[in-house]
Amino acid sequence: MRDHSRSNVRSLLSRIWTRPFLFFLLFQCWAFFAAAQSKKVEGTVTDAKGTALELVNVSVKGTTNGVTTNNKGYYSISAEPGSVLVFSYTGSFPKEETVDARSIIDVSLIENPASLEGVVVIGYGTQKKVNLSGAVAQVSGKDIINRPVPNVTGALQGVLPGVTVLRGSGQPGDEGYGIRIRGFTSANQANALVLVDGIEQDINLLDPNDVESISVLKDASASAIYGSRAASGVILVTTKQGAAGKTRISYNTYYGVNITARQPERLNSWDEQTLIDEARFNATGSTEFNAEQIEWLQNPNFDWRPNPTQDRWEYYGNNNWVKEGMDKYNGMQNHSLSVSGGEQKLNYLVTGSYYKRDGVMRYGPDDNSRYNLKFNLNAEINKYVSMKVQAGYIGSFVRENSFGTEQIINRLYRSRTRQSLYTPPDDQTGQIYNGDLQINAVDIEKNSGLETRDYQTFTGRLGLQVKNVVKGLTLDVIGWRNQNNYSMENNRRSLYWYGRTVNTVRFNANVPNSISIAQNKAFQNNLQGFLTYNLKMGEHNFTLLQGASYEEYRKDEVGAFAQNLISNDDFSLNFGDALTKTNRDLVQTWALGSLFGRLNYSFKDRYLFEASYRYDGSSRLAPKNRWQLFPSFSAAWRVDQESFLQDISWISSLKIRGSWGQLGNGSVLGYYDYIPLLTSGLNTTNNLVFNNVRTQYFYQGQLASPDKTWETVQQSNIGFDLAVLKNRLTITADYYVKRNIDMLATLAVPNIIGISVPNVNIGELKSWGAELDVKWRDRIGDLNYRVGFNISDNQNKLVKYGGTNSIGTGGVVPFLEGYAMNTVWGFKTAGYFQTKAEADDYKSKVSYPFFNNPGAGDVKYLDLNGDGVISAGDGTPENTGDLVYLGTTNARYQYGFDLGLNWKGFDFSVFFQGAIKRAFLINEGTLSPMLGTADMPWTIHMDRWTPENPDALFPRMYQTSAHNFRPSDKWTQNGTYVRLKNISIGYTVPVNKRIAREIKVYVSGQDLWESTRVLKVFDPEVGNDASATDYPFYRTVSFGLNVSL
Repeated sequence: MRDHSRSNVRSLLSRIWTRPFLFFLLFQCWAFFAAAQSKKVEGTVTDAKGTALELVNVSVKGTTNGVTTNNKGYYSISAEPGSVLVFSYTGSFPKEETVDARSIIDVSLIENPASLEGVVVIGYGTQKKVNLSGAVAQVSGKDIINRPVPNVTGALQGVLPGVTVLRGSGQPGDEGYGIRIRGFTSANQANALVLVDGIEQDINLLDPNDVESISVLKDASASAIYGSRAASGVILVTTKQGAAGKTRISYNTYYGVNITARQPERLNSWDEQTLIDEARFNATGSTEFNAEQIEWLQNPNFDWRPNPTQDRWEYYGNNNWVKEGMDKYNGMQNHSLSVSGGEQKLNYLVTGSYYKRDGVMRYGPDDNSRYNLKFNLNAEINKYVSMKVQAGYIGSFVRENSFGTEQIINRLYRSRTRQSLYTPPDDQTGQIYNGDLQINAVDIEKNSGLETRDYQTFTGRLGLQVKNVVKGLTLDVIGWRNQNNYSMENNRRSLYWYGRTVNTVRFNANVPNSISIAQNKAFQNNLQGFLTYNLKMGEHNFTLLQGASYEEYRKDEVGAFAQNLISNDDFSLNFGDALTKTNRDLVQTWALGSLFGRLNYSFKDRYLFEASYRYDGSSRLAPKNRWQLFPSFSAAWRVDQESFLQDISWISSLKIRGSWGQLGNGSVLGYYDYIPLLTSGLNTTNNLVFNNVRTQYFYQGQLASPDKTWETVQQSNIGFDLAVLKNRLTITADYYVKRNIDMLATLAVPNIIGISVPNVNIGELKSWGAELDVKWRDRIGDLNYRVGFNISDNQNKLVKYGGTNSIGTGGVVPFLEGYAMNTVWGFKTAGYFQTKAEADDYKSKVSYPFFNNPGAGDVKYLDLNGDGVISAGDGTPENTGDLVYLGTTNARYQYGFDLGLNWKGFDFSVFFQGAIKRAFLINEGTLSPMLGTADMPWTIHMDRWTPENPDALFPRMYQTSAHNFRPSDKWTQNGTYVRLKNISIGYTVPVNKRIAREIKVYVSGQDLWESTRVLKVFDPEVGNDASATDYPFYRTVSFGLNVSL
């Protein structure tokens, strides 16, 4: 049968092909119909702050039709009405928009925290966070920028669980910032290893604007690849790099005001004299001043008179020395400029910054300036070989008074307020400043001389990477050098203060005058190479890394000193007395060789395993103990990938992980102390002088320690990572145990040995704790917000320490077997004796060995063991007498809470930080006014015991005795606090993108408020034994501007 349908089709095709005009007409009709159905859609894509986003993918859903945004965030695409546009960008949630009657569709994308934290920097590489089996915390540079802090360390305080940031002072350039990861690792020095782009550097000198991200490797699994350097954790700082695109210029600046806070206040002269007279009367039965002299103090028109019997003046004025010598407000500023650009195969970044902070001294030098310069170049030589070049410079310059800033502060608090700043108009000595009762601290500020400390570091790094040496194999070769130069010079001018005539010298300072110089130059070189091999076999994924490194260090230092210079204004070693001149030099050098490797294995991206090792050898140890292996193992289970969780949609991810490993603490090793070393005895205070010639001699100061080896720290960790509700809520929790099983400790030997005993590996320290980090991020309309909370718990126990078991007579005990480090011991008290009869009755039953005559207003110490004596017993934990354990200076809990909001160009953030369960003591000389004849009371001492004020804060005033201020529960400070660490509000100004990519203005405050039970004149973050000598902490308010072109 004939197929008529096929015949008709062939006939139709024949007619079409033979009639081109008809075919063309049919095509045009189809094209017209299609065009009538499509429309042009355009718009701009920005982030939540309104900044234009370049290279955003814009596509029509279900088609291959797509475009990308330009550097102004602009796109243009054709799409049919009713179709869906999909906007996707790395680090942000994708967004969909339906094409309707609008021809302009502007879109704002929201950051996706899960995506932003998707890749984590680890040792010698990066890794997806979902595949991590170790404990690693990471913070973005954006989270710490714009805070008015001196350095990166200050911005990290309270941000990451398990990371404790310590600061010891408010002094510019000498704040004493330190980082402790998961508590104590050793009773000896044990600092975290800090690598900035792979180069070992001081994190306190970095500009926060340069930071891209910071990774903290907390457990042995994450840190073991750094071996003997990683016992106290590892901090990997990644700085910003160049990127392809048009030249980008960014300028960030802020000006701030520092306001001293929680600072002791001076009394007026008559109240001060009232307390002095009380103290003297209670101690001796007589006062210093009579009623007439008190009236003179209160008379504003009577400031001095000639002493009727001595060649001096008597002063009755009212001078606040703290206000005369210290500024409550002082400035700081920071300026940072960066330029980047280039192409995909060759790009660069250049940054420079300047930081300056002034201190509290009203006169003379007290400041710190810092300059940071950095250059990065990334080059893709061909499809196999790429190169990274980095060079940097940091210069930090500190200037202060040669007398010592903290010593001047101490004198400002000790000087009598009735002593005037200047001499009377009738003075015949020609001197300007008065130093009759005490040395004149303001005169010292202005005229005692200068100390400068200059620290400069130069870094260089060259990295070559060769990809696909064979398929999946990458070779990295890296070399870097860090060179440091340090210079210090201290010039002390002699000052004298006379009586009414120059015949009498009342006081002097810096006598004899002197010059001290120290300079050193150090370098650290590192050469490393490693191979990385990625292999995929079905559902099995392997990554193998194997490498080696060699590192060397050398420091050359020289110093010189001279006294009795012939000039008090021109300082030179040549002007010094020959018998006082000394010089010294020092050479420190070591080398470290290492092999390291790591294996990562995953099955179905569900079951994860990692093993790593480092084999280190140090020249500082005896050959037999030089090399040691540090292994680690970890495993993780991605539970959310199991089939039984696939139907639980609210669980976004769940991972359980555990690890074990060993790390070394090489930072505590001495310099070749396995060899008997000789020490020079030649110095200005310990000379052998014969016939006016100093004689050189040498001696052995310490026994050799040929068996010393690495401290070995074993660490176990178990934890989980959970994300729920489409990654809005994330929770990370860890529990860990660390044991330093070969800790260095000093043997307890009789003093008769006559020589110092070296540390040996006989100690053991256990540290354990838990960490929790909770974050929530979401959006409500145009409002983006985040809430975060973290808390860490850490405890430690000194298991073995060479038999050390002495608590002495109380106070802070650094090392005590069976207890935590830095424990506080003191007496129990029961208020004050309210009457002399009560004190006498108690004295008849209980004796006070440290004070024979307790009276009304004195502290009542309890006889806990009932032996009739207030004592420390044998001074051991087994027999503490009446001493009790009062806590430890190490906070058990540390926490942080933050809240952030973004709305239509406005951004707001607030961050609280605090500590719980910490105890510390205040220096007894600071608490006890008139302990010496020159120690003055403060305003807080007005709240002292009198019959009318029986429940006062302070006991009765008493001169030259600290019996009421022995370590006790009364004076042990409760160091628990919560502090408003930072609050910031900013606004991103709407601006034509042709003018600038972004302009933002903001105001930020640091340490503006706190709640604590610590005595109000001391900051809750101070260390133990706080005193008036300590440089004050401060609050900061700053105003900033960020401009990106």
